Amino acid sequence: YPAPFRAERVRGFRPGGPRFDIICHHMRFKLSEVQRVMPNDSFYFSIVRDPGAVAESAFSYFRAAAPAFRNSPSLGAFLAAPERFFRAGQRGNHYARNLQWFDFGLPEPVDPGQIPELLGGLERVFPLVLLAERFDESLVLLRHRLCWPQDSVDLFPHNSRGSAQEVTPEQLRRLRAWNSLDWALYSHFNRSFWRQARAFGLERLRREAAELRRRRGALAGRCLQGGGPVPAGAIAERALRPFQPPGAGAILGFALRPGLPGPERELCRRLALPELPYKDLLERIQFGAKNA
Repeated sequence: YPAPFRAERVRGFRPGGPRFDIICHHMRFKLSEVQRVMPNDSFYFSIVRDPGAVAESAFSYFRAAAPAFRNSPSLGAFLAAPERFFRAGQRGNHYARNLQWFDFGLPEPVDPGQIPELLGGLERVFPLVLLAERFDESLVLLRHRLCWPQDSVDLFPHNSRGSAQEVTPEQLRRLRAWNSLDWALYSHFNRSFWRQARAFGLERLRREAAELRRRRGALAGRCLQGGGPVPAGAIAERALRPFQPPGAGAILGFALRPGLPGPERELCRRLALPELPYKDLLERIQFGAKNA
């Protein structure tokens, strides 16, 4: 990343060798390469978020990585004249415009008349795309599509910020306009999500999402010191402290309650573990402690 996904970059892959059961990772999607790693009957899903919220978050989280953001004194100054700061093709600037379109591997620039066909083709690859704004309802639909048990989607939401910048309605409009391809992508999958939600049953979906939140609250009460996310500096165990990107707002994490018994501590620690240490844990399981 940010190059398109390549099978050879997957640890343990070899041409003609066994396929993997699950691949779950950040990537710039390339179907032909993913198909070299995964079986033909794989189920593809992803998630989208309102591009106004994505862009505000990216301005903070990727400030050091994107020259267009780094060279702008503030989000307001960037939105007043984004062309002043943005140079297409400059390394890191994929974070600064249409990031979700980029991550799905869609072509840019693109003729506006081709957008519906491109998104229709993408939907045929990804039969379910979750909505960040309806995360719990998304998890319910995902669980049923994959025939998973109820506790498989018990989780604590990671990577929340201690304080997000307030965005005015006008700034939100400008963010969506600047990220117009992302807005088309998001609007398309928002519609497809609610079609599937209605087919599932809206009242049933509301009931199961409420139960998911109840279970999460109970787990937080059992597992977490303070009952929710806390600043990284308040987390005694270093492995549970989330990565803090340079120049970004503080990313919150989870501190475990002291004195948890062994099996319960292991469950709670898995739920609290940030993404990079969790990746390390999975590598130790897959490849052995000496090779991770």
